[in-house]
Amino acid sequence: MTKKNKVTMQEIADRVGVSKYAVSKALSGKPGISVVTREKIFELASQLGYLNQKVIKKIQNQTTSEQSDKIVCVLIPNIRSQNKESGYWGKILDGISKALESEGMGSIIVSDDSPKNFNLVMKPEGLLGVIGVGLIATPMLMELRSKAIPFIMVDHEDEMIESDSIFMNNIDIMRKMTNFLIGKGHKRIQFIGDLRYSRSFFDRWTGFRSIMDGHDLPYLRNHALQNVKPSLREENTNLLLSGLQSIPAGEFPTAIVCANDQIAVLAHKALAEMNLRVPEDCSLTGFDNNIDIIKDFPMLTTINAEKEALGIKAVDLLLWRLKNRQMPFEKILLQSDLIVRESISSVAES
Repeated sequence: MTKKNKVTMQEIADRVGVSKYAVSKALSGKPGISVVTREKIFELASQLGYLNQKVIKKIQNQTTSEQSDKIVCVLIPNIRSQNKESGYWGKILDGISKALESEGMGSIIVSDDSPKNFNLVMKPEGLLGVIGVGLIATPMLMELRSKAIPFIMVDHEDEMIESDSIFMNNIDIMRKMTNFLIGKGHKRIQFIGDLRYSRSFFDRWTGFRSIMDGHDLPYLRNHALQNVKPSLREENTNLLLSGLQSIPAGEFPTAIVCANDQIAVLAHKALAEMNLRVPEDCSLTGFDNNIDIIKDFPMLTTINAEKEALGIKAVDLLLWRLKNRQMPFEKILLQSDLIVRESISSVAES
């Protein structure tokens, strides 16, 4: 029987495309080797039978030790009210902070998603990973991917960049909301919200339309209303009002589904200007259950988005990704609840 040749460090180095010195450092658990390169060396050495369990344990312990000195960057660009003071985004940050603290991990919040500025303040070798919250520019995501920094996106995804992401299950819960309205007798239902504002808004629109189509209910898209953003700017509120006023009286909706609570509050004010009452003349719904926004309109029927849960799950996913870098990217959807309040009334069958 021919004796199998012994695997050498040089053979591993040649296959991975690094120096024998780099292999030696990686397999001895010494610092100075990137996480990606270390994992390639470790994986190949394991496949070739070069490592025994004692060495594997040593390397894993060393990797854990190195990771404990690193921090997680929470990237939340200060645009579109994406900040700690927001009743929505702030709760997500709270969830991230609590989860990181429970894991004994440090973090830093960065509010600038310019690759140039990011590289001035953050060194890749000091980062365990990045959790992106909300809209993040494509160049910044490309920079993270090029530097092989693991990152998770919360409530955002980019068609140009593959990554792990976490959302509320916007489509299914909006289907439930629309079905509920139809069950109350509503047949003329309008959607308000900019479909390009975020992936979540588009998914909510998709859930709404799928139920309308499924019930063969006529629906005329109002382009003004589908450009309304969750903004208090005068041009935005004027757009919403003009969009509603453009609907003929005989076609005016008996119910309005809004992409989020902020838009619902704006719609409530616009309806009041038109001398229309909620819910007597028109039922109204929101999304998020953002207490800071609906405090002046507490009767709003909405969706309870588990904001802290999004942050907690983001940390869980980052920790999983660090241990499973070769696995396919994941998109996780968290379920949410319909909160029925007094802003909805039934419509008598005609």
